[in-house]
Amino acid sequence: MTATVLGREQHAARRWHPATEIIVLACSLLLVFGVPSPVVPIAVIGATFIAAAVSPAVNLRAWAIGVGVLCLPTLIVLGVVQGLFYPGTEVSVLWQYGPARLTVEGLAIAVQIWLRVSALVSLSAVFGLGADSARLFDGLRTLRLPSTVAYICASAIGLIPLIRSRTAAIIEARASRGWNVRSWAVRIRLLPGIVTGLFTSVLIEVEQRHDVLAQRGLHESRQTTSLQDHTDGRGQRLLRRGAPVLTCILIVCSVIGFLPLPTADQLIGGA
Repeated sequence: MTATVLGREQHAARRWHPATEIIVLACSLLLVFGVPSPVVPIAVIGATFIAAAVSPAVNLRAWAIGVGVLCLPTLIVLGVVQGLFYPGTEVSVLWQYGPARLTVEGLAIAVQIWLRVSALVSLSAVFGLGADSARLFDGLRTLRLPSTVAYICASAIGLIPLIRSRTAAIIEARASRGWNVRSWAVRIRLLPGIVTGLFTSVLIEVEQRHDVLAQRGLHESRQTTSLQDHTDGRGQRLLRRGAPVLTCILIVCSVIGFLPLPTADQLIGGA
């Protein structure tokens, strides 16, 4: 028991303050979608991979599976729609077979969109797998958001384990009644009933939590006392103030042409 507590304290000591994580997440997303160059999302994806590998709270295998499941189908769709059937007329054709043609312009759009989506998914996966409702609530309250807004955002993460456990319970209940839940065809047939039950139970759970916190004075509370102990310091406070400023400067420099980063067209055309 003592070793477990010490291990959790060591993990908490090596992690950033949740407010710092939120600021870094927001600034990274702004850079990904604000700078029109594939270099930025590639750098963000690489940074998130390193963060998932070294973070004591994130399972690298779970992160990789989640990112792969969400991003690989997107890559296929974008490659077919944009890469092979780009509707432009003045294009540079790399390969053509019948109505399908691989163009530099279509491939560049597909690569840029996919890299941005992958960066978004990678960042969200690292943050979602490494955060819990208490950490998110503390981070949002540190950033001076109202208690009600912080509670709503934190509840979204807090309900994920609840949905997972309720889904497993519903499937086990169907299996005990003779349903072959290992079959995907059976699961698809059961999906409407499962979704309806989950939606109802989640609404009831949210309402009960809201009533309890309202009775305890959540709406009137203005204190910023943390629910957990977090590592913070002057360096992190400077990072929380400087990262948004630096992000805005980089985006403005990119818009006016002072940031010499290659576009997807230039990278693919040069290759």
